[in-house]
Amino acid sequence: MSTDNRQLAPFIHTEKNAPYIYITILVSLVPCIFCGVFYYGLRAFILILFCMVSFVLSDNLCMRITGRRSGGDYFDLSSLVEGLLIALMLPPDTTLITALTAVLFASIVTKQVFGGAGSNIINPACAGRLFIELVMPNGTQGLSYGEDNSRLQLMSLIVQKKPGALPDLTNLSFAELLSGNYPSMIGTACFVCILVGGIFLTLKGTMRLYSPVSYILTLLVLYPVATILQTRSFSFDGLFVYFMSSGAVFVAVFLLGDLTTMPSRFAAGVFAGIVCGILTLVTKPFLSPMVSLLAPVMAVNFLSFVLDFFSKTLTRRKIRSREVDVS
Repeated sequence: MSTDNRQLAPFIHTEKNAPYIYITILVSLVPCIFCGVFYYGLRAFILILFCMVSFVLSDNLCMRITGRRSGGDYFDLSSLVEGLLIALMLPPDTTLITALTAVLFASIVTKQVFGGAGSNIINPACAGRLFIELVMPNGTQGLSYGEDNSRLQLMSLIVQKKPGALPDLTNLSFAELLSGNYPSMIGTACFVCILVGGIFLTLKGTMRLYSPVSYILTLLVLYPVATILQTRSFSFDGLFVYFMSSGAVFVAVFLLGDLTTMPSRFAAGVFAGIVCGILTLVTKPFLSPMVSLLAPVMAVNFLSFVLDFFSKTLTRRKIRSREVDVS
């Protein structure tokens, strides 16, 4: 009888393993969940739960069909995180069919096709949300507000409501912008909740700050230039409203801070954040707000491994150039 107790690779053990990372992301999104349910009621809670459960079921079904099953010592929480991110980026009056379309595209096309958790080259939640924005644009316009925003109404989960004209966000107060008390996606509006989540991820060491910080700084610096070129005018109020209400902060923290699909090296991460910010401002006048936010993220996801490769190569060349031959 064999007494060999050797284990398979990997041999390096750390407390910051995949389940730990996904748990911290789930915890960091809890404030956004509470904010969304508080403002939009039962339908927001159902959408969140539906997206998370359907993503888990889709991933597990795909793994059973392909014969890929995770080991007994590994509990995959990535499906819950990605389903939750999709739900938080949906309007509160999104139908379940639209939400399911985003989940299935994210799970099957952008995750399982590439080998499952940790193997995808693009962010599944970002891809799924962008897919329905392009393919089903009328299904992503359900932003109830005022008297239509009943916390107990559920018909919007089945029947798509006709989108109405949105109020001018430039008239919002500072408190409304901070708290997310205005028509928006379920979980991308409350600046305070997103900031708390970002600080939590940073303290836990499960978010790289290179890309998020460079992305935010690029938006703040170049937004005045882009606005002047487009409208021949600029106001700091417009910059403040865009920064707080566009969803850019949510994208920076929870999409650009992703450890799997964003560059891992400092120079590459900074460059990716700058490129993403520039693309966002360039496409903003021509595309819908959500497309102008998510399409640049997808672009830098595709370039991440290339940026990491060149960053690593340049670093090695610099080290070799400083070496002295003492022979």
